[in-house]
Formats: sequence, structure tokens, C-alpha cells
Amino acid sequence: MLLDGTYIKDFSYLGRPANEVVYLDWSDKVVPYHKENTILLPEWSGDQEDRALYDILPFLESMAQKPGDTRKEIATYGRENTAEKFNQMQRARRDIIMR
Repeated sequence: MLLDGTYIKDFSYLGRPANEVVYLDWSDKVVPYHKENTILLPEWSGDQEDRALYDILPFLESMAQKPGDTRKEIATYGRENTAEKFNQMQRARRDIIMR
């Protein structure tokens, strides 16, 4: 679909509920109807030390283990710096349990 000269991605074509979809990208410009499904990562510049995709894995694995609306989980940790916020929360929970 073309909107204002930009090709956009419409999740309704996936044939599954939008609350089950997570979209990773460096911009949400191509998903104007589904921004709440989007986790923003830094744009990859070819740096071999870039760990953004690796760092987001624990969050994605956590979401895959529990049913529910992915958009609510994304909102809990934010669309930006999601991995960092999720990992901080996990460390805080672990510290509480270990006390």
C-alpha cells in the first residue's frame, strides 16, 4: 500500500490478530496503523559489534512464553530502549527475590 509516497506495511494482511504481532525496525514510518506493535532499534550501520537484535531476544522470548496482547507488553517497557528497560526490570525482580 502506498501512503503519501511511502510504501507502508499493513498488518491486517497477515491474517492474524494485530495483538499477536511484534514489528522490529529503526523507524515506525512504514507502519502508521500499527505503531503500538513496533519496537524501535538503532539503525544498523554495518557495525559488527552492534548487539541490538541480540539484546532484544530475552524480551521477545519472555513475550512468547505468555499469552496476551503484545502491544500491552511493549507499552510496559516502551518502544525505544525496550531491551535495556526489560533487562533492568528483570535484574530488579531477581534482586528482590534474592533478598
